[in-house]
Amino acid sequence: MIRCIAIDDQLSSLQGLEKYILDTPNMRLVNSYTDPVLALKELSRAEPVDLIFMDINMPQISGLELAHAIRGKSRKLIFTTSHKEYAFEAYEAEGDAYLPKPYSYAKFLVTITRLFGNDYEASENNLANSESFLVKNKEEDHRAIMVKYADIIAFESFHNYVKIHTDKKIIIAYLSLKDVREQLNISKQFIQLHRAYIISIPHIQHIEGQRITLTNQLSFNVGDIYINEFKEFYNERVIISSRKK
Repeated sequence: MIRCIAIDDQLSSLQGLEKYILDTPNMRLVNSYTDPVLALKELSRAEPVDLIFMDINMPQISGLELAHAIRGKSRKLIFTTSHKEYAFEAYEAEGDAYLPKPYSYAKFLVTITRLFGNDYEASENNLANSESFLVKNKEEDHRAIMVKYADIIAFESFHNYVKIHTDKKIIIAYLSLKDVREQLNISKQFIQLHRAYIISIPHIQHIEGQRITLTNQLSFNVGDIYINEFKEFYNERVIISSRKK
């Protein structure tokens, strides 16, 4: 887990950065500041973190001055600023990266991956290999809910969200099925046989022709583009008597 601090006197910029951090797996925002003087006071006696994001052009004390004072409190330091002329000074202040505003989420993610490399990838692998994961549930004011893979019946695409059907309730998360495939451990226990569903194999109740019914009575026909994968899946598991009729 990459533990982060964000410092920016512009509230809108800070909120955008906070969202990027919250939307990125294996990153956690420890604290954020719009007041660089308060940041200096608190961070000087706080435990070190993995990463500090810092604006450069701030009142009372600049990001460059603040960086010199608290550089030892972070493994990595990323300067964020709309003033490109500060690039050289940023590196002089031992900055590890420089994100000129406005920067996209893609640019943000590329920078994080470049700085943390194997550490970040290892964290992703830990998430994929775990038996459960946390997801924010829209139906519970976006509270983070712990979900066990064993409890999941299906992931269902639902407008801009994904419904996670479990044996206890339905969780609605701001995800796509692409996010599910890329970030979660669905390689063995789950299969996608329809563009709108990723299903748990142990929760298949019965198959009739090309129609699949799950233990919660969710039912669908295999999608045309998944026919070959379905046939392979079915033939590997169906038991047929060897006796002659």
